[in-house]
Amino acid sequence: MFEQKIRVTSGIPYLDALTSGGFIRGTTNLVIGPAGAGKTIFGLHFLFEGARRNENGLLVAMQEPPWAIRRDASGFSFFDPSFFAEPQKITMLDFTPSGWELWDPDSLTYAEESELMIEAEGVPYDETSLPTFLHKIFYHISQVVEEKKIERIVIDPLAAFQFYDYGNDSGFLRKLTTGFLANIAALNVTTVAISELAGSMDHSLFGEEYIADSIINLDMLSVRGETIRILRISKMRGTNHTTKTLRFEINNHGITFLDSDND
Repeated sequence: MFEQKIRVTSGIPYLDALTSGGFIRGTTNLVIGPAGAGKTIFGLHFLFEGARRNENGLLVAMQEPPWAIRRDASGFSFFDPSFFAEPQKITMLDFTPSGWELWDPDSLTYAEESELMIEAEGVPYDETSLPTFLHKIFYHISQVVEEKKIERIVIDPLAAFQFYDYGNDSGFLRKLTTGFLANIAALNVTTVAISELAGSMDHSLFGEEYIADSIINLDMLSVRGETIRILRISKMRGTNHTTKTLRFEINNHGITFLDSDND
């Protein structure tokens, strides 16, 4: 007897209709694209829809601080400020470079035997090294997931990892990134990880597409002087999904597909 797949809505109705109801609960899902393609807005759709369904969410801010993300999100119709009031439906952690400096080191105590304690030649184990940074992030995420009963996580973006010391070893950086996502997946929450393109629409910076259960590609094209936004699902395990390239726009409702009545 096959185990029933429980679906978790993306918060974008037309996309859910084309993916058998959304993401599979407990999976890790990658949203990749260039700057300005709508990746953060996608993550916000996911979190706010979860909050409306009484599913607590966590936004791990790695590049843009939480206050700026909230400011930008307030312009969309799906924004609800009550989700940030106690009891919080959406928790935001500031792991941007400026926010990280504000953390109390004593609040990030961790077990020495953690799987993320990875060392490599040329990568010192100290407060500035990427293994230390990822270890502490994961520890704090796991604590919040348990305390707040988190069911949805958005990590925005994974690309911020490249700005920390990793000994200029791209292979080691990939190993750390995929290891970090594997540890997040073990928390059994549904995750949307946001990343950047590495030069083509199908490849992210760190090879994390190989561990992701689904990959949603966002891109922007210039057609006769007009910018067109497109979405394509290149991978979604265990799901009968569309293979079409879908056109969308970003308006006060967030992501709105232009092809929604044209199946």
